[in-house]
Amino acid sequence: MVTIFGQGLFVTAEGTEAADKAVSEEGAAAAEETTTAGADAGEAAQDEQLYYPELHLDGESIKKELEALYEENKESTPSISISVFGETEDLCSVVYGNANVEDAVAADEDTIYEWGSVSKLLVWVSVMQLYEQGKLDMSEDITKYLPEDFLKYQSSENPITMNNLINHDAGFLSPYKDVETSNPDELMPLDEALKKTEPAQVYEPGEVVAYSNWGTALAAYVVEQISGMDYAEYVKINILDRLGMEHTAVKPDLSDNPWVAERRDQTYGYYYEDKKLTSMGSCRAYIHIYPAGAVTGTIGDLKKFARAFLCNSEDSVLFEKPDTLELMLSPSLYYSGTRVPRFCHGFEADIYGKGRLILGHGGNTTGFTALLQFDPESRTGLVMMTNVRAERTFRSRLPEIVYGKPDYSEISGGDFTRLDFTGHYIMSGGTFEKGCFSLYSFLTDRLHIREQNGEYTSNSGISSIKQLSDNVAVVTLVNGEEQLYFIKYDSNGKFEGLQNTSVDFIRISNFKFTLQMVLMLGMILALVIMMVLLVAHLLKIRRFKDPDIRRYKLCEINVGIAEAILAAAISLLFLFGVNNIILRAIFCIIATAFLALMIELLFMTHRRGKKDEISKVLILEDVCGFFILVGFIYWRLYQFWGF
Repeated sequence: MVTIFGQGLFVTAEGTEAADKAVSEEGAAAAEETTTAGADAGEAAQDEQLYYPELHLDGESIKKELEALYEENKESTPSISISVFGETEDLCSVVYGNANVEDAVAADEDTIYEWGSVSKLLVWVSVMQLYEQGKLDMSEDITKYLPEDFLKYQSSENPITMNNLINHDAGFLSPYKDVETSNPDELMPLDEALKKTEPAQVYEPGEVVAYSNWGTALAAYVVEQISGMDYAEYVKINILDRLGMEHTAVKPDLSDNPWVAERRDQTYGYYYEDKKLTSMGSCRAYIHIYPAGAVTGTIGDLKKFARAFLCNSEDSVLFEKPDTLELMLSPSLYYSGTRVPRFCHGFEADIYGKGRLILGHGGNTTGFTALLQFDPESRTGLVMMTNVRAERTFRSRLPEIVYGKPDYSEISGGDFTRLDFTGHYIMSGGTFEKGCFSLYSFLTDRLHIREQNGEYTSNSGISSIKQLSDNVAVVTLVNGEEQLYFIKYDSNGKFEGLQNTSVDFIRISNFKFTLQMVLMLGMILALVIMMVLLVAHLLKIRRFKDPDIRRYKLCEINVGIAEAILAAAISLLFLFGVNNIILRAIFCIIATAFLALMIELLFMTHRRGKKDEISKVLILEDVCGFFILVGFIYWRLYQFWGF
């Protein structure tokens, strides 16, 4: 066995290109071969397992730590269910708190929680089952399995494959359009939902990891197309029924499981903010692209699902061939320039203890958090479900309690080239890099790293960044949680960005950032100046008795009114238009129309005034109009369709 941090797993910047090529070729051999992978691929994957096998867990000790952790955090934790288990035995199971705090409805083993993105694992199991049957080629162009011209906004000439979808590197932007509704009657079939919410493709396939709900739902639609079954029906027959998961629903309206549907509203969702726990009631949201995050059920069923990956491969209930489970648990994507797994066929790879590789997935919905993780070597796993949004304490501490706090001593120190991390980064996942919300993303979805007193800090919940080697840095969040970030170099060995499991942080040049900042601030300042001038003109209009001057000033007033409506439309767009295409279209059209009217009125003002009457104020208005026009075009604030 070799540890994650052992010799050969990390390379220097100079060796990155060769390492990337070798890793890419090996990953392809493990994941893409559909006719010859068989036993050889499974054996190769097994030979390369990068884990520590030794693990001795004491259920009672774990329970005591969990009880202490809950006591410390019960004000922010309405209820939580946790189970730690082995292949056949339960090591520790606890349930704390109330499913409904207001009515003091205690949580128990039958409490219903939402899986969130843990739901994606059902998609990837389905995909691997079809691969096993020879019905799906992981390296084939995905359009082979889709209706003709199904993808309307694919910009790259390179094909998107199932490997790209399973590794979240197909290049998709976040969807602009509604992906959920509060009215179950508005739910639509999966194919229609995918068509109506299709995002732009902004990266080349395989180039950047950008976590994609839409891409996962597309993979589920491929399952439908190949199997000829509704996705939820396929999952029920081929996964849930096989594992005895009787208390799990897959469809967003829970119509596929009346038992779950009857009990779901007994669990309320909450969020904790400013040291206050706030209820959101039953907190129901119906996801159109439901395979990416709509599964709902009990802690017991989630445990059954997790336990299915702990068995001997020949005893797998999910797969017919031993090689398939081994292949699924083997790396499908590595961090750039390393031998450290990033994804294992849909499972996210995390490191705990002294290089122990833990597989799993987390999930969040509006009012719930879930976590599934396991160690294939020791055949132990854990699951957690809670009814609070974006819970971080248990989600980060639970795997540390079970598998050990990450120990980076083996890779810290030594000789390496110290990098300058200062700069500005695009976060590849969850951003809008094209269309009317590109300005919104610039304001909210950028990582800015600065150096202060010899330490790196940032604007995004990061308190410090410490480089450990040529390829790795440890990032400490403001809540004390540590995360391993990997360093990416270009083909010339130049620092290009940072990577964590689901996001690439792509550094942009200072020139580009400065240009964008000037355009943004110039546009905002111009809007403010025009508003001030409008007020000034309105206050002074009565002083002008000469009809020509009065008409001239009225034109200036109209310019300001047009600009004010333009600014209001842009503001409303950012506040209310993100997920509603009708509102987005209305605000964009209004903004575009009044921008055109503002420019026209500026020309009219020049025509109404004589040359010797062209004041410095009008010149200032011209400059402001120019900045507003350039900013409007650069940020594509007219582009309501998203891309």
